Amino acid sequence: MTTELTLPVAPFSADVEHEPRYDSAATLADDPAGLTCSVTVGMRWGAQGKCRRLLGYPSFELAAETVKSGRHDALLVAGAYPEIRSFFFDPELRAVEAFVSPLPDMVFAAPLEHASQERFDTVHYHPATTRLFESSVRGRTEHALTASSNSAACRSALEDSGRSAAITNQTCADHYGLKTLEVLSVGTPMSFVVFERRVRQP
Repeated sequence: MTTELTLPVAPFSADVEHEPRYDSAATLADDPAGLTCSVTVGMRWGAQGKCRRLLGYPSFELAAETVKSGRHDALLVAGAYPEIRSFFFDPELRAVEAFVSPLPDMVFAAPLEHASQERFDTVHYHPATTRLFESSVRGRTEHALTASSNSAACRSALEDSGRSAAITNQTCADHYGLKTLEVLSVGTPMSFVVFERRVRQP
C-alpha cells in the first residue's frame, strides 16, 4: 500500500523582479565597435539584470562626467585603471559594488605584413598591461609606447611606419586584423567597481 505525498503549501510567493537596476551605465570604449575589456565585462554584467544599456566614452573620466551630470545612472571602472582612486575620492560619486570577471585573452599581435618578425621597432600597449610587456615582450623591441586603450594600441601598430606590434585583447586584435603571435594571459580575472552619483542631502 502506497501513500500519496502531500506537498506543503508555500506561505510566501512573489515574482522575482526582472527590471534592471540601472537604466544606463557608462564605461570606457574609445572605439565605435566597443572593443574594450570594460565593454566585454560590462555587457556580461548588464545581462545579469544590472543595466539596460551600456555606453562607452573615450576615457573613464568622460564617462564619470556623464554619471555626475545625471545622464547615466552608473559608472563601471576596471580595477586595474591606475587613476581609479580619483573616483573613490570624488565627492560627487560613491562606490556601490565591486565584482571580479574574466577579461578577454590578452595577446601580443602584429599587422600581417610584420607577423613573421622576431623583433619589432615599436610595441604599443596600455599601461594596465605593463607587467605583460615587462615579462614577455620587452626583449623583442627597443622602443615601447603606451596607448590610451587596447584599441588605440592596435590602431597605433597599424598606423606606425615601422615594424610595430601591440599588446591588446583578442577581441581588438581580431577586429583590426592583427595576427596573434602569442597569448600572454588567458581569461585573467579582473576586479571592476561600480560607482553611482552621490546625492547631496539638502
